[in-house]
Order: sequence, then structure tokens, then C-alpha cells
Amino acid sequence: MMNERAYEHTKYFVEECGIRVAGTESVIKGSDYILDYYKKYGIKTETHEFDVPVCEILKSQLKVREKGDWVSLNHTPALFSRSTKPGGVTLPLVYVEDGSVANLRSGDVKGKAVLICRDAYMVYPDIKMYKRLKEFDVAAVIYTSGEGHWDVPYVYANFETMDEDYTIPTAVIHSSTAKEIVLNNVSEVFLDIQFNVSLKKSRNTLGIIEGSKYPEQSVVVCAHLDSTVGSTGAVDDATGVAVVMELARYYQELENKGIQPDRTIRFIAWSGHECGIHGSKFYLLDHPHIFDNISFVLNFDGIGSVLSNYSAVGGCTPKIEAKLNEITRSLDLDWPIVMEPAVVDALNFAAKEIAHITLFAGVGCGCHTKYDTMDLVSAAGFNSPFIFSKAVIDWAVGEDKIEHGFPPELAEALKETSKMYGWGLFGLV
Repeated sequence: MMNERAYEHTKYFVEECGIRVAGTESVIKGSDYILDYYKKYGIKTETHEFDVPVCEILKSQLKVREKGDWVSLNHTPALFSRSTKPGGVTLPLVYVEDGSVANLRSGDVKGKAVLICRDAYMVYPDIKMYKRLKEFDVAAVIYTSGEGHWDVPYVYANFETMDEDYTIPTAVIHSSTAKEIVLNNVSEVFLDIQFNVSLKKSRNTLGIIEGSKYPEQSVVVCAHLDSTVGSTGAVDDATGVAVVMELARYYQELENKGIQPDRTIRFIAWSGHECGIHGSKFYLLDHPHIFDNISFVLNFDGIGSVLSNYSAVGGCTPKIEAKLNEITRSLDLDWPIVMEPAVVDALNFAAKEIAHITLFAGVGCGCHTKYDTMDLVSAAGFNSPFIFSKAVIDWAVGEDKIEHGFPPELAEALKETSKMYGWGLFGLV
């Protein structure tokens, strides 16, 4: 039954709420649905409001000149990148492979647009690359999608650095389009990208089950409710929120039977994830006592797929990593537990070296596009995540002490990932 209910929750978010950009009414509609569900089953609720940047695309044109004619390209503008001047700009275009210093140095790129072969869905437009392009006086940048992506995904630059002089107009095209550009020796591009950015209110949504032994200590179980522009976000991440909701109901029903967790469990649906993991960031900054007493974080980002190849990515000590692998083996799940950075809400918790993992289904060809719909979701796809999650939560709420800390190499990698995008709480806490 948990599977079927999770499927129906997902369907509501996707088909009734639709595109759920943080700071819009569709997110509040989804939040209200969660609150009503929790209240129906006696789950304690809380909400947390915060300001989130909303990037409205006023205009986006990308053309290349082929054999004397201008041809429009299927593309997406990178949200929170710089607008072009009104009326657009026409620029020479240079292909610079992966954007290495060697390629930029040999490409005569000053005052030109560059085409960089880098999957912008997996590696967003980042501060490090922007600064590198600034050193070579590049005027605009075009990234590619991965070859397997079904359409051009929407991606985000950093809102807080969009007015820095190194941030330049940025677009994304499909890898197949990029291949044609290179093969046809296209050398001229026109971009007209205009944004309107404003701050709006958004909301994090919580269900809480109090701990009996260590009520001040929390296990956080979370996913993000918001979707990107242009996507209803079924797999990314309505399915994750649906799992959080059903886990909240499951543990509330246990409490109703007198089985109370030792630690408090906070079931959280974040907003403001897609535009820079803002929801988790501001929740933790606004609740320092809770932040200081979080024992473990189980995050979901892309689960419940018809086809899945699960893995869990995160940060913890070798002892905790061994325990998590022991749990997967005990469940006969061949899921790797990998200690490495991921640009997800768990990154905010990493600033205090809190043990965390994020569960991924591993199939994201439609994510951040119009194709992330209920066609990618099945009730059966929730089976394994529920089995795994209950085992992990049971361990996390009952373990006497969950140690914090990361191996030095992992700690540095997480810090560098945060610095690369300007996201996360490193340097702020």
C-alpha cells in the first residue's frame, strides 16, 4: 500500500500542481497537500518560510549562421546567468572542447562565444569556469547536454554571483546539435537572452515525530518539492517527497502503537532546491539549535523510476560507511554506498560534517525537461527505496551514538564542490 500511495502523491504533484518553481503558487499548493495529509494522520506539522530568487525568462533566442542563413537552435538559457544587452549580440563562435586552459589559450577566444563540450546537467555552469573564461575575455558560453538526455535540460548558475563581472550570457544545447555545429564549422552565433529576477516567498514543509530518549537529536529524512522551469519534476523530485510522506505516516502509525523512535525524526519537503539548495540552507541557518543536533540525514533525489539502478552517495566516517554497506547486504541489495560530493541538499549539512547519504535511481534522461512526467514513474519503483529507507532510519534513530566527521580527502572534496558552485554553507557556519 505504501507504494501505491506514494505513486498517487507523485501524480498529484505532477498533474495537479504541475511545474513547481520555488516562489510560485504551485509549490504552496503542493505544500498544503502535504500538510493536509500529515494532519489527517495525526503527524505534527511545521512550515518554514524564506525568500527565494525567481528567474523569469523574458526572451531567449539562440541562432547560428549556416551557409549565409540564420538558423534557430533548440536550447535553454542558464538561469541566473547574465542577460545579453537588449536586442542581443552577434559573436564569433569557437569550439574549445572541455574548456581547458590549453584549449582557451590556443583558440583566440577574446570577445567571442565559446562552445564547451560538458554535460551541463551533471556539471552546472560554475564559478571556477566563469572566472577562467573571464581571464580570456570570453563574451558568452554555450554548454552541451549529455548524449543520452532526451531534450535540452534547464540548468542554473549562481543567483548570488549573477551580477559579478565574470558571469556571462550562458546557454545549453543538445550534444547532437553541438556535433552538427562542429562538423559544419559554424563560426558565428546570435544570442538574445533576457531575464527578470525577483525575490518571492517559498516554504519548507515538515512532519515531525518526537523522539522518546533523545528528543533534541534529529534524524532528517528529506527530498525537494520544487521542480525546474519547464518540468513537472516527477522523478526529480516529486517521487522523493512522496516517499518522505509515506515514511512519516509509517512511523506515526508505529508511534500510535506505542513504538516511539529514540531520536526525533524530521520529515522535510524542501523548496528552493533547484535554484541553489536555498530551502535547506535557510532552514538550517534559521534553526541553529536543530542544526547542531542533527545525527543523520537521509535524502532522496530522483527515485521511484520505472527503470532504476540505485546508488547512495554521501559523506560519513568509514565506520558509518561500513554500517550502511552492512545494511544493504542484509537486505540483499546490490547498491553501492559511495562517499563523494553531490550537489544536493545534503551538501548544506556537510558544512558541519554531519553523516548523510542521498539515494539516486541513476536514470535521469528526462530530468529538467518536459519529459520528466508520470511516464517515468511506477508504483513498483518505490519497493526498494522503502525497504532500504526503513532499515536505515531504524538504525539511525536507535544507534547510541552516530559519529560525525569525514576523511580528510572527502572533507576537502565537499568543500571544493561547494566553492565551485557557490552553494552550500561552507564558510557560513
